[in-house]
Amino acid sequence: MKLDHAVYLSNRTPEEDAAAWKEQGMNGAPGGRHEQWGTQNALYYARNAYIEALSVEKPEIAETSTQPLARLLVHDLAAYGPGWGTICLRPGNLYEFDERLNEKGFRTTGVQEASRRTASGDLLEWKLLFIDEEIGDDLPKPFFIDWGMEDDVRMKQLLSSGTMPEENLASRITEAVFLVREPEATAGRWAEMLGLGKPAGNRLVLENAELVFKRGKEPERLADVILTHDGMR
Repeated sequence: MKLDHAVYLSNRTPEEDAAAWKEQGMNGAPGGRHEQWGTQNALYYARNAYIEALSVEKPEIAETSTQPLARLLVHDLAAYGPGWGTICLRPGNLYEFDERLNEKGFRTTGVQEASRRTASGDLLEWKLLFIDEEIGDDLPKPFFIDWGMEDDVRMKQLLSSGTMPEENLASRITEAVFLVREPEATAGRWAEMLGLGKPAGNRLVLENAELVFKRGKEPERLADVILTHDGMR
């Protein structure tokens, strides 16, 4: 189980988000548009995962969308304002993982086809899986992705296309931090859901990062993403 990306729910345009990252020394860029959901994004790629700043492009589409991530975006911007929202994980074969979730009693959306029109006009396609749940103050469960290719192949594509600048190989997402009411209990429930071993207290160790649950007030949400820079090239 790997961290794929963390989602920041933004009220800015992708160009504004990319400019804000640049001020922090982060080399991100506008990503593109999810035409069927009325959303758009900016992307910052690190060596092991990436950050997505997701915003509404067309309110008339986003506000009526049934797509879970678009619903979370619209809900949280209205209820809490911009901020971190959730994470996306790579479990491997989504169809097999969907079966395992259903066996554990989770109701899912089933595997969905997804796409994004890039800033250059190209169409990227992938598969998504969500756990079906109500959106409120409780911690959203992660969602899941399959890019249809091995990690090293995708990394080569990101680098060769210029989508990921080589300098970003010096950055790595080490932790995703969540504020919740019951840190250790939440870590245990997520470990069971994800098919991981017993958590180390309030921490879950993935193949490429850690998930950390800390005590906080409602709403329960992803609260921070920790980046390290090691000078690797």
